[in-house]
Amino acid sequence: MSKVIEFLFGSILITVSTVALIFFSTLHYILRGGGVADCAWHGSAKAWVDTNGDGLVNYGEPPLHDVKIHVDDARNQLIDIGWPAITDNHGNAQLNVSIPECSDSVFEIYADIPEGYGMTTSLRIEVNRDFWGISGTENIYYFGFRPDK
Repeated sequence: MSKVIEFLFGSILITVSTVALIFFSTLHYILRGGGVADCAWHGSAKAWVDTNGDGLVNYGEPPLHDVKIHVDDARNQLIDIGWPAITDNHGNAQLNVSIPECSDSVFEIYADIPEGYGMTTSLRIEVNRDFWGISGTENIYYFGFRPDK
C-alpha cells in the first residue's frame, strides 16, 4: 500500500512542478524586455439607434448592443490590430491596442454595420493620437445606426 501512496504522491509532485515551470516560464517571457508592447492606446466606442438620423446621440435614443468595433493601423497598413470590441447592453465598447516599440500610428476605427441598419455617422474615424500627450483623458467614438425602411 505504501508503494501506491508513494507513486501517487510522486505523480502529483511531478504534475505540480511541471505546471509551475510552465507558468513561471510564460510569466518570464511576458515580463522580460521586449516581451510586451512598450505603449498602449485606449479609447471607447458607443453605438446607438439614431432614430432621427441626425448623427447625434439624443435623449430617448436607445443603445445598440452586439456591434463589433474594429481598429486598423492605417499608417503601418495593419488590419484589425488588437481584438475587435463588441458593444454591451449600454452600447459601449472598450478599445485597447498594444503598440510595439511605441511606433507612430494613425488608427482608423470602424463598426460592422448590423443587418437591417444603415450608418448615420462616418463609416471610419481617423485617430492621429499623441501617445505622449495628456494621460487620463479618454476619447469616445460614436457610431449611429438608423433602421432600414
